Amino acid sequence: MAIHLQNIGKRSEGAPFSWESKDALLYALSVGAGTPDPAANLAFTTENSRGIEQQALPTFAVVLGGSSGSMKDLGGFKLSQVLHGGQTIALHKSLGSSGTVVPVRFLSAVHDKGKNAILELTTELLDPLTREVVASSITQMVIRGEGGFGGDSRPSENWEAPSSEADFTVNQLTTPDQALLYRLNGDRNPLHSDPALAQMVGFAKPILHGLCTLGFAGRMILETLADSNPDDFGSLSVRFAAPVTPGDELTTSIWKTESGASFQVRVGDTVVLDRGSYVRRAANVQDPVQEPELASFTA
Repeated sequence: MAIHLQNIGKRSEGAPFSWESKDALLYALSVGAGTPDPAANLAFTTENSRGIEQQALPTFAVVLGGSSGSMKDLGGFKLSQVLHGGQTIALHKSLGSSGTVVPVRFLSAVHDKGKNAILELTTELLDPLTREVVASSITQMVIRGEGGFGGDSRPSENWEAPSSEADFTVNQLTTPDQALLYRLNGDRNPLHSDPALAQMVGFAKPILHGLCTLGFAGRMILETLADSNPDDFGSLSVRFAAPVTPGDELTTSIWKTESGASFQVRVGDTVVLDRGSYVRRAANVQDPVQEPELASFTA
């Protein structure tokens, strides 16, 4: 077994991570804020517009904290075996346009899906003074060929797209240089920028970061359901179902629920973000929210 099961639950604290106003602005621009109307999202895209206070998009939390650590801590598998399967982001209070957090990371679960293994990596972002959790995220990684070790398989979710017509359907056009812009947030994986490498692994051209697609969806859901108020954001969870090419048009279908919304994102007829769940913040925005479970894979 190449996965280091003995490391489940072992917490690793990183160095304090700080961001400035311009970092929050860059992130917002990289997930489509201000496009096509530059005046539409000024609270997220400018810091000096008259009568408007700068705010950070809630999904900005996913790029805070720096590197997620060495793969060697997780197991002896190759990077080529790894797929980003899903992501959850939860906010316990709204992010500032600048600030500092202390990242704490740990391998929170490993699931045996037969052929493949599923790793769940949790990152908590702590207030450096109070040590309270500001935000948390769970990254779900599919490790191909590392299943069959007899571990917990974790039942698959019964999530299905509602049969009714979506309450909202929103189209957003990504730009041909979207991945080049998004990579400036810190993810410099050449799969998203180098045509030669993309072709080596089977893509006609570089693909868009899955977390960039997530950022587009999160921004549009917040805009559609909460008038772009970050205090409404509790948590958001998705499964990455198919790659997006920069320049593709994203169609987000949103079904309102009691606690928030279910959603899917498509490019044409292809679902690219599946099993989407959005949960509003608790009435007291300082109270923690429970992260929804990530969708499990059947393969």
